Amino acid sequence: MDAIHAGQSAALIEQLARPSPSYKRSARLAVAGLLGFVLLYFLLAGWFAWTAYRLALVAYHSNQHVLWTGLAAFCSAFFGAFMLKAIFSIRSSMPEGLAEVTAKEQPRLFAFLHALADAAGAPRPHRVFLSNRVNAAVFYDLSLLNLIFPSKKNLEIGLPLVNALPLGELRAVLAHEFGHFAQRSMAVGRWVYVAQQIAMHLVSRRDRFDAFLDGLGRIDLRLRVLAWAPKLVVWSIRSLVESAFHVVVLMQSALSREMEMQADLVAVSLTGSDALVHALHRLRSADDAWSRALGFVHGERAEGRATRDAYAVQSHITQRMAAILDDPSYGAVPPLPERDPEAHRLFKAELAQPPRMWQTHPLNHEREANAKRLYVPAPIDQASAWSLFSEPVALRERMSARLLDAAGPRGDGAPELADTELEASLRKLGTYYRREQFNRRYCGVYFGRALARHAASHRELADQLYAATPEEAAAFYPLSLKDDVRQARMLADECGQLEALVAGAARLSGGSVQLRGVDYRRKELPAALARARGELAAVEGRLRAHDRLCRSWHQAMAARMEGGWQPYLDGLLALLHYVEHTEANLRDAHGLLLNAASVVTAIRHVTDEGVVRVVSEANQLHYLLGQVYKQREALVLDTHLVARLELEGNWKEMLGEFGLPLAGRENINQWMGAIDGWVGHATGALTALRGAALEQLLLTETLIARHVHLKAAPRPAPAPSRVPYDYARLAPGDERKRQTRLGAWARFLRADGVLPGAARLAVAGGVVAAALGAGMLQTDAVLTVYNGLGVPVRVTVDGRAATVGPFSHRELPVAPQESHRVAAHTASGALIEEFDSGAGAGGSPVYNVAAAGPMVEWTASYGRAAAVPDRRLGAPRWLGSRADVLFGAAPKSISAKGGGTRTVLEGAAALAPSAQLDLLPDDAERRRVTLLHARWDDTRQPYTAEWLARAIAADSGQSTLLARRLREAPGDVALLRLEQDAAGGEAHAAVCLRHEERARAAPDDPDLAYLALRCAPEGEASRQGYRDALRRWPAHPWLRNAVAYEALLDGDFAAAAPHLDAVRTQLPQLAAEYSLTLARIQRLQRGTMDYQALAPLSPRLRQLSELEEGYGPQDTPTRAYAQLNRGALAAAMAFTADTPAAARMLRLAAASDGAGPDTIRRALALKPDQGIDEATVWTSVALALRHGASPEPYMEAAGRLYGPEQPRVRAFLDAVRRGSGQAEAEALLRGAQPEVRMLAYSAALVLAGERAPADWRLAGKRLLFAPERPYFR
Repeated sequence: MDAIHAGQSAALIEQLARPSPSYKRSARLAVAGLLGFVLLYFLLAGWFAWTAYRLALVAYHSNQHVLWTGLAAFCSAFFGAFMLKAIFSIRSSMPEGLAEVTAKEQPRLFAFLHALADAAGAPRPHRVFLSNRVNAAVFYDLSLLNLIFPSKKNLEIGLPLVNALPLGELRAVLAHEFGHFAQRSMAVGRWVYVAQQIAMHLVSRRDRFDAFLDGLGRIDLRLRVLAWAPKLVVWSIRSLVESAFHVVVLMQSALSREMEMQADLVAVSLTGSDALVHALHRLRSADDAWSRALGFVHGERAEGRATRDAYAVQSHITQRMAAILDDPSYGAVPPLPERDPEAHRLFKAELAQPPRMWQTHPLNHEREANAKRLYVPAPIDQASAWSLFSEPVALRERMSARLLDAAGPRGDGAPELADTELEASLRKLGTYYRREQFNRRYCGVYFGRALARHAASHRELADQLYAATPEEAAAFYPLSLKDDVRQARMLADECGQLEALVAGAARLSGGSVQLRGVDYRRKELPAALARARGELAAVEGRLRAHDRLCRSWHQAMAARMEGGWQPYLDGLLALLHYVEHTEANLRDAHGLLLNAASVVTAIRHVTDEGVVRVVSEANQLHYLLGQVYKQREALVLDTHLVARLELEGNWKEMLGEFGLPLAGRENINQWMGAIDGWVGHATGALTALRGAALEQLLLTETLIARHVHLKAAPRPAPAPSRVPYDYARLAPGDERKRQTRLGAWARFLRADGVLPGAARLAVAGGVVAAALGAGMLQTDAVLTVYNGLGVPVRVTVDGRAATVGPFSHRELPVAPQESHRVAAHTASGALIEEFDSGAGAGGSPVYNVAAAGPMVEWTASYGRAAAVPDRRLGAPRWLGSRADVLFGAAPKSISAKGGGTRTVLEGAAALAPSAQLDLLPDDAERRRVTLLHARWDDTRQPYTAEWLARAIAADSGQSTLLARRLREAPGDVALLRLEQDAAGGEAHAAVCLRHEERARAAPDDPDLAYLALRCAPEGEASRQGYRDALRRWPAHPWLRNAVAYEALLDGDFAAAAPHLDAVRTQLPQLAAEYSLTLARIQRLQRGTMDYQALAPLSPRLRQLSELEEGYGPQDTPTRAYAQLNRGALAAAMAFTADTPAAARMLRLAAASDGAGPDTIRRALALKPDQGIDEATVWTSVALALRHGASPEPYMEAAGRLYGPEQPRVRAFLDAVRRGSGQAEAEALLRGAQPEVRMLAYSAALVLAGERAPADWRLAGKRLLFAPERPYFR
């Protein structure tokens, strides 16, 4: 059986199969790429798993952001599991439809295979399988372990290949496979296959992980937004893995091509250079014949008949197709030339070739050149390859039966297949292939050509006025027609290749294309395509002219005969025209639907627009199908056609009923699953009808020609076939336009092209990097440090330090452990405290520096959620809080069914001292907090002076604290002012004497000059002293403050304004108070204020402005004052009904312009302590005076609230009630505090009503904000 002597084969293998440098380079690159991919994959999966573990530890040891940290840990675990689960998806690579054979069953085959393997120096196959594919291949039975341990190789032998090749050529094919067996680099292919299963499972498989994320989005819109981030990361992981694996595939493809070439050389060394090339040549016809054989076998099965030997059918078809195509090389090999056989070539390079980067096999012309690079002549055994098999007939029948079984069940109630004799099957097959249109005398002109599609009407297919002569018939179907048919096929193939080149779907072999001796470069390809199309059109024009001549002659001759033969021929032509156009239209619409479906599903996520597009195209196809079925009554076949088609009835019965519903969004998936069957049935019926009609046309034309030759009249023709009057036409070139290029977004998602691929890689890499980086952001627990002192504090926890500003908070990362070493220092390095913290009581850990800031935990309620009382926490140093918000604002709204709550931990250290002290549980705590602030707060803070005053007032011994601070800052004006104010009697005189002496000693020091002036007795001399000093030092803030304050006491707001504006920026401790005062003055002067400049420095101004404008949800009390400001008194009271602010709002509304009697009566009926505060007490006094009620209860409250200011305002209101003049009344307010004056104007408006001076009305409306006054027109 040896084609080449064993010794010679060994020498040739040593010579030919030696790995080339390119082979070695490809192997190294493939291994490196694969290792890089595996490393990247496992590192990424491992990183996610490790991050999940680390974040779980952080969540366990930290009580802050536990939900988000836990969620991040879950997401990391999810991503890690998502990647790792693909590793366990590896399945065996056993192809389907294989039948194993053993040496016991087929001893000759195994002896042949073992001898061939031994000759090739390759391991013998582990198992051998037979299949029904035109193929021979080596494959592995793989598992995850085979990434480490080697897997034995199995051999597949396709019996259709055995049937098509002689023994010598089959030996060459199998020698090629054993060449693979001998290649150690096949292990790379094994690993790549395993990696491919992992990558494709990860990229393409949609499983419970995706269902989980999709399910989140269906629960709630908020969860859909939440699920978007992990879905983006999953997409990025898939994209990154796919892109990385593409690189591996590119390298493996290059190696695979080298391996194929190397395996070919092993086959050459054993069987010669020609056997393998001849086998490759036969493969195309073997594939074509086997495909046609499968069509016949399955068609028989559909009609209830079992084909006994499918391989005999394949052989029969091969013979018939060679005759029909008039191609002696179909299924055969041209003989080798006697001279220079090494130069003989069966394959030539095509004009267009597939992109090389994705090719795993070299092209045939490359393989032939490789096999004949060193030509090895050897005889080729022409014996039947079936001689290798024991009992080949029985084997062929068994494998044919497996072919039928593989098609699946035939349906419920279907009878068993009838066993058909092989001779009967071949007779039926022969009947089909002996059809008239396949007759050689037609030169193949009716094979694979449409006769009527180019014509708008069947009447264009024949010249109705043609003057025919009998002698012309001899000129029909000349041998030259064969050349035109071959040329038309060649040109059609050229046009297809050139179209692929122009579209970029194929690559150019070399730098140019040679077409009929002319070279066309890449940019000239459209011109080459135009030329090829022109030549094809010319050849097609000759063929169509010949067709028309034939039809015209036979119709003219038939018209001269009796018996209705011309209408009969005309009916067949009309039928051909109808069938070809209808079938082409259906297939084209079906193709457009499949194109649309493939485009909209290209990114694996179908949008609503995509569904609409597919449904629209589907219903267009549904309409065309419906028309075919609707017109079945109008299409009537003549009796000869009915008999030829073996119909029981007519076209209506052949086509059947139409039961396909319209497509819609709800049923489109099922509809797409069914449409192929409907289109296949309709086009199959049309194809059968066309074949029968064409055959009947040619037979009838032959009958006409014979009777013309015999000069005899044939018997009468049957009634002609009839077609629908109106039906859709589809001429060549009018096909529906397909979308051949995806949109930019789809190309990006699919990485379709260099730029989209690079962009997707960059985005996916960035997202994955961001996900990995996000996992690193939370490496520690988080401690929230709250600084309630009015001085920056540097906090050190376990060696990690951070500076926290006054009355603010900051998060500090700490190790997730039970205790911490904590120290707090001022910016100058003074130690405030140092201690070891405990484990805390659970919740988010919070460190309150020196326990200086009182804290309140309050609850924001939303929707129907019940209000929750505030929780005063005192001033703890270390606590674990379970609040939702730490030292921040509660969300304005939440998304929850039925409402909900959010708890907020708030520090109160920025409040006024009195408010802070009210939050503390006992006097000891109040004293401790007071001393802390007095000791540490910066004097530039608004309340430091008050803290110091309280500390001194609480214990006269605390004068030592003030003295200590003065030693630390001897020139601090604020401390020196306090030293003056705190001293009484002789002590005050001593302090002032000391300050005056310092001022005289330093006459150019404005600070000391200011302090000396403060010691002067009050009066005009003191005021003048301030003014003189300010002229000398115009930028001095304390002097400006003194001048501004005196102007405010006089009610001269215009004079005070510029000084206030300067002081509020120079003295931070006065910024909040003076920004609000300046805003009031600006509103008085111009009706508006500079909110952007003033509000940031005054929380009170921001609060009053927000209340005046209205903020918060629509139905909350915070919007009441906006209604009051617009005069909507009833709405304002409605907003505050059943709230603690109801009485206050009632008092303001009753004092407003336009208040009704009932509102006034209800306000006067309130208890004296209800709704009374600094803003409402004077309006209540004025309302009582105006309506004859006793003002005394309110006067008593005013005395408690305003102390020495009460008599001054009372005298002012008495003067207003008596009707005193404006100047007389205002003189009584001289020396009043600014806000007291403003509230007095407001009360005067209530008391005097329309009699009040215009200046008061303007001042009352503008100086005060809506929460501080009634409504005035």
